[in-house]
Amino acid sequence: MWIDTHCHIHTEEDPLEVARSALNSQVEALICIGTDVVSSQQALGFAASIQTAIGAGATDLPRAYCTIGLHPHDASNEKMTGVEGIAHLAALNAPSRYGNLVGIGECGLDYYYEHSPREAQQAAFIAQIELALRYDLTLVIHTRDAWDDTFAILRGNPLPRRVLFHCFTGDKTVASKALDMGAFLSFSGMVTFKNAEEIREAVRFTPIDRLLIETDSPYLAPVPYRGKRNVPAYVGIVGEYVANLKGLSIGEFSDATITAAYECFSLK
Repeated sequence: MWIDTHCHIHTEEDPLEVARSALNSQVEALICIGTDVVSSQQALGFAASIQTAIGAGATDLPRAYCTIGLHPHDASNEKMTGVEGIAHLAALNAPSRYGNLVGIGECGLDYYYEHSPREAQQAAFIAQIELALRYDLTLVIHTRDAWDDTFAILRGNPLPRRVLFHCFTGDKTVASKALDMGAFLSFSGMVTFKNAEEIREAVRFTPIDRLLIETDSPYLAPVPYRGKRNVPAYVGIVGEYVANLKGLSIGEFSDATITAAYECFSLK
């Protein structure tokens, strides 16, 4: 069995069907990730609907959890469509874990596209670090072409107990810095790409008790589906590939990465 620790199926046309397909592919749980106020509300609602269905006796769905967050692309959104809206959702939902809320993010810095000014990205990132700390939720970080500023912000602010770099794309040196601060690293289908040797080196370096896997669906489908729409059902492809890199049996690695996911997100 597997856990997809980062997907966006709550924005799909038929997310329940995608979830059923995931369970048929041995995905026991998935975490739906918010990227702005609207998608965060969708993630909350979808996780709650699955929770209700399973509570009513459904056996054809995986467990679902969610995060709420503001992606750096949308960091310049103002007031209730920006960080204030995420803070409002956190205040409403975090204390009771309504809808299986387990994290804040994805949030962070993206200097590759810079859809929002760097100053706005940094301010939104710091605000969401504070939310994760306040509500004891996992901080889910997106960072691209911004490692130095990302680490500077993390070193300069009190952090929550659990920090995760999602879709980790750094090399062994960057992985070491992240691990030294106690973070978890999650690897996506990118690890299967031909030109991703630095990511594979980071995988080999990362202890299995800090290593998670994800799809980031509908993006970043693994080989042999690269370039096509990704789905949580493919997370096992990532898992089997990483198990081989680590020199572990699929069963050993599956057990290890599920244990790490439970620890990282304090899953119930």
